[in-house]
Amino acid sequence: MAISKAKRIQAASLTTEELKRFINPSLPLFQKQCRKQSACMMSLMTSDVQEETASVALSKRSLASSYVISMEDDNASKDSFIWRCCPISDEIVADHRLDEGIGERAIGAMKAKLDPAERGGFKLKCTILDEGPLVEMETDTGRDNGALIAVLSRVMAQSAFKELSDLENIKITVPSADDPSLPITEFYPTQELMLPSGYAPLFSSLLPPDVDLGTMEMSDMVNGDGHPIGYIPRPLVHKFNLLHRGIGIVVCRDAHITNDQIMLPEVYVHRRTDTKRIFPSLYDMFVGGVATAGESLKLTAAREVGEELGLTRPSLSDELFKCIVCTSYNRCVVTVYTYKFDSGLDRISWQEEEVQWGDFVSYDVVEMSGALSIDRLRQKYQWPGRNGDALEVRTRTLMKENEGRQEDKWDYVPDGLLVWMAWIDWLSR
Repeated sequence: MAISKAKRIQAASLTTEELKRFINPSLPLFQKQCRKQSACMMSLMTSDVQEETASVALSKRSLASSYVISMEDDNASKDSFIWRCCPISDEIVADHRLDEGIGERAIGAMKAKLDPAERGGFKLKCTILDEGPLVEMETDTGRDNGALIAVLSRVMAQSAFKELSDLENIKITVPSADDPSLPITEFYPTQELMLPSGYAPLFSSLLPPDVDLGTMEMSDMVNGDGHPIGYIPRPLVHKFNLLHRGIGIVVCRDAHITNDQIMLPEVYVHRRTDTKRIFPSLYDMFVGGVATAGESLKLTAAREVGEELGLTRPSLSDELFKCIVCTSYNRCVVTVYTYKFDSGLDRISWQEEEVQWGDFVSYDVVEMSGALSIDRLRQKYQWPGRNGDALEVRTRTLMKENEGRQEDKWDYVPDGLLVWMAWIDWLSR
């Protein structure tokens, strides 16, 4: 193909990959079309579920331990409400989700229609009285879940605090952790309960005795839409695998990624140190973190990208999308952003005890290595997300196109891969 003198001068400053696209501008468009087609195939795998469960509002659901929570009004009284906790069992998960990963089954349970008579569940009722909230267990089937019931009761009780702000002290009556059928009564200064940090004493009996409640990090327990329903100490979030809020950031070189681009910029990938307690030596294409109680998500994102990579310029995108990440140890409604790394202004600096290696990698390499990492987890029956033939086809295609690359051996953090799957869906829209 002939190239004019002007184009040859312009092309002299381009990288090899940019030169290929410069000479053949249809190439990136073709690549984008391929990406969208494969992503659409993945989206179709859950379309039936979305149609069947569209009437179930995620704003009325949450997750705790092995239970899905249905938050309901009490038809008998406008001053009370009910949390019905049903076990995540085969009976309430859609039939075609029975072969899915443990996380995808939990998400399926949140979208399913629940049977009030489901065996092994329990029901909590919170009534707002003049002197404070009263939380009662209305069934006898929750006795083996005393600690969980004690945690959920204290989250439910928080809904009454603002309505009772004129009281000097608030009286809270909740089930005992030792025997949920027995109530215990506690009093708390109202002024202390007006700030997130003042909620830690609510949970003091459920935390180790040597914990400093004054410095306790608090998180938001949330519903399926990501809206807070109560404050809770972060250690209890992980102990009972409660649904909470977090963020994920894709750091892009010199341009934000949008879902109408033809050419996608390089993405920053890092490898965790082999001394990390959780997921040592694994790779991640996201900067992630948990929001503290009451913190705006964009502030969480700015804080995390600053702490982890030393990037402090105001270069975050607006919110791109939300997704629910569920595993056996983590349940989080993740809000995703991009950070535009300016090659002329930004410098990445990470903590040596946290990160072993990091660099910008072409988008196609990240897509390929992520798909292969998911495939390896699936072969070991460790993939917590959704399965399907479309994912298998995409993985096989990438393996054939990129056979022999060292990146095809990269193993990623499973939580990040779940967000990556949601990212691919978003990019296809």
